[in-house]
Amino acid sequence: MITALLAVLAIGTYLYAVRLYRLRFPDRSFSPWRVAAFCAGTLIIAAALSPPLDVLADRRFSMHMVQHIALTLVGPPLLLLGAPLLLLVAVPPARLARRVTSFAHSGFGQALFAPLTGWIVFVAVLWAAHFSPLYQTALESPPVHVLEHVLFLTAAFLFWGAIVQIGFVPRAVPFPARMLYVFLTIPQGAFLGLAIYASRGVMYPHYAQTLSPGFALADQQNAGAVMWIAGGLFMFIAFMCTGAAWAASERMTTDLMVPKT
Repeated sequence: MITALLAVLAIGTYLYAVRLYRLRFPDRSFSPWRVAAFCAGTLIIAAALSPPLDVLADRRFSMHMVQHIALTLVGPPLLLLGAPLLLLVAVPPARLARRVTSFAHSGFGQALFAPLTGWIVFVAVLWAAHFSPLYQTALESPPVHVLEHVLFLTAAFLFWGAIVQIGFVPRAVPFPARMLYVFLTIPQGAFLGLAIYASRGVMYPHYAQTLSPGFALADQQNAGAVMWIAGGLFMFIAFMCTGAAWAASERMTTDLMVPKT
């Protein structure tokens, strides 16, 4: 219930900010597709954190992996496609906007939003969450479970912020670097999924206690396959979309440079 209310509040605030942006800058377009992407991303994150998926994730490792993919690879990039950072600096009073931009351009902000920081944090959280006591502890402790989700979302937004760069960006990243950034991430999810799939025993006692040993191991293999295949698919889509955006940017630059006759 709380998650649903937060999602409604987020979407309502966003739509109000879009309306103010269009009133303040009537000569600038704000695509309906961006609005749709933000709303879709918010709803996907909310659905991942709500029943029935959140309940199933507590019982099945494969469903937990679906939840993690929604929180790291699907929801955040869609949300960022809605250009919320642009609204954050364009709609509020100038004093608040200056504080946001000053933080983003400070030494700490530049280090925080650096691509290397996002990549390291994302990969570290991805592996640590599945190959450390954090996962088992999160299954047994609701507060730790919430902390785990916060870690996933924070790492995801830092990671995707270097790829989905629309409107105001804390730190600009050229397209070749973005392509390399995504390319180097694809094997991480694949190796993680393969490691889980190939494990000969049930990795987490929680599932061994709630499911039969054979079913728990089969479900664990399904979880590995989800990360390996579905996770790799989403990263490949991100790679291709980044390449398409690069090509579109190059065409736009060429069109501006060619004189009209």
